[in-house]
Amino acid sequence: MDREQSLGDAPLPSQLNRNGRLVPSEPNTDLQEIRDLKATKAQLQKDVEDLRSQYESLQVVARKPKLSKAKLGLWLILLSTLALSIHNVIVRITIGQRVNLFGAFSVGGLIQPTIGNSLLILWLRMLIVVPLMMGIAGWLYPPAWRDLQRLILSRDRRPLLSIIGSGAFLFLSQVLIYIAIAQIGPGAAVTILFMYPLITVPLAWWLFHDRPTRLRIAVMSLILVGVVLTAIPSLAAAKIGSGVIVAVLSGIAFALYLILMQIGFRKAHPVPVSVVQFLTVLVLSSAGLSLPISLGVSVLPTARIGFFGGGVILGAFTLVGYLANNFGVRYMGAAQASIVASSGPVLTAVLAALIIRTKLDWVQIAGILLVTIGVTALSFERMRKTAKSA
Repeated sequence: MDREQSLGDAPLPSQLNRNGRLVPSEPNTDLQEIRDLKATKAQLQKDVEDLRSQYESLQVVARKPKLSKAKLGLWLILLSTLALSIHNVIVRITIGQRVNLFGAFSVGGLIQPTIGNSLLILWLRMLIVVPLMMGIAGWLYPPAWRDLQRLILSRDRRPLLSIIGSGAFLFLSQVLIYIAIAQIGPGAAVTILFMYPLITVPLAWWLFHDRPTRLRIAVMSLILVGVVLTAIPSLAAAKIGSGVIVAVLSGIAFALYLILMQIGFRKAHPVPVSVVQFLTVLVLSSAGLSLPISLGVSVLPTARIGFFGGGVILGAFTLVGYLANNFGVRYMGAAQASIVASSGPVLTAVLAALIIRTKLDWVQIAGILLVTIGVTALSFERMRKTAKSA
């Protein structure tokens, strides 16, 4: 109002008429312009407030996916662990003696637990996994094939050789664990397989100068006690006792697979690394089946359809477990995901008891729990270490 009064008291501006003479401007025109400017200012202020509120709402929306991604990652890791546990139960249904499915009817027993049959089921499984994995590698990680080409053409052959070596030890671990599952059951076999920290911790100290802490030493002792408790009831019978030894050898091979894979991850993304590993397993299983020696490969004609179906199902569960783990680690983080995945022995034992009525002694149950607690504790320590370094 003061401005309007001051403008009203000031001399009126002039403008030229048609004859070129100066004519005083109307005071109402100036007032109207002021009102228009005020209205424009008010509208701009309103627009600014609207934009600010929209920006704040977008920030809230942007925060929500982080929470939902963490939950999604948790569900995916659970799905991965569940898929791999069911995979182990299906291996037991396929290999070894017939089992009672849900206690209702007898199924399985398609092949006997020999090295040749273990190679055969692994080969059939890789026939499903490798083509699908190669097809989705570029989708999971767009530069996968470029990284793989650079890895192959690199003058430094050590990263490629370490990845191929990790695939070779994965192959050996899988062949052995199939035999162990058939002989001592999925729960006990997978629990003994999880003894790998007893090997990886000293090797990490030797190779990567990662000195074990007191917690790791305590956890290793806990895992060792758990493995012994799990194995004790199976050591009585000679055949089952050999299953324990095979499971231990599988755990050692799995530990070497993890160590060499860790070396490979330093030079390449996990997706191209997995492609090389799966290809290595396929090549080695094919080579093993081609050897001119008798490895005990035998599938009855009446069981071939079921055997082929079992191999396809195993390949499908392998791929589901891998994909769910891959995306779960992306959304949740590797350290947190490893904590959830450490429930594998317990989940396998529970599913085996529910689906095929596998019986475990209380000593074995205690051993499974001790190994699971130990592996979980190591995962917690890794998560804390990752958080501190970040």
